Amino acid sequence: MPQSSVGTCALCQAKVSKSAMKRHIQSCLKKSGLLPGTGERLFHVVVEGMGLSGDLYWLHLKMKAGATFETLDRFLRSTWLECCHHMSAFRIGRDEVSMGSSLTRVLKPKMKLIHEYDFGTTTELLVTMAGEFEGTIRKEKVEILARNDPPDIPCEQCGKPATQICSDCSFSGEGWLCDECAGEHECGEEMLLPVVNSPRTGVCGYTG
Repeated sequence: MPQSSVGTCALCQAKVSKSAMKRHIQSCLKKSGLLPGTGERLFHVVVEGMGLSGDLYWLHLKMKAGATFETLDRFLRSTWLECCHHMSAFRIGRDEVSMGSSLTRVLKPKMKLIHEYDFGTTTELLVTMAGEFEGTIRKEKVEILARNDPPDIPCEQCGKPATQICSDCSFSGEGWLCDECAGEHECGEEMLLPVVNSPRTGVCGYTG
């Protein structure tokens, strides 16, 4: 698997590396910012996968400061996670954050939280409060500022772009296959899932 990635800024459509995206987003927001006191209070929130998946899958979000964690949870489910209506939670250390709490009551600059989806085959996400600014936002209360481009993952058998992943082999970081090699995979067709742009790729029944 590749160890780094680039993404697209939704504000200017530039291609930017993961490591530089936060600075880039903040620069774009400053250029397009409203006069002080003329916009809503908004938060810049970064969400990324845990471990190796954090290098590949990440989101920069614009959210209303008064939005709830339930709003963020619904957004993450619809964008990255939902497969079988599993339970989920936000945590600061061992303490669970109420889904009904507003971001403004909990988040502080540079604060980090963990989001867990599915307490069986769990997908963990790191949520970071990256900044605060004034601006406008659609009624949905969450907008994507930037997202990683789909990672270029090669088939482990032939090197062509992987299109499927074995849900059994994925637990050891393997099982990336092109359509041709997938037909010969020893675990069987029933274990295969499509490769999608999400840290939940290859887990449970997630198909994007």
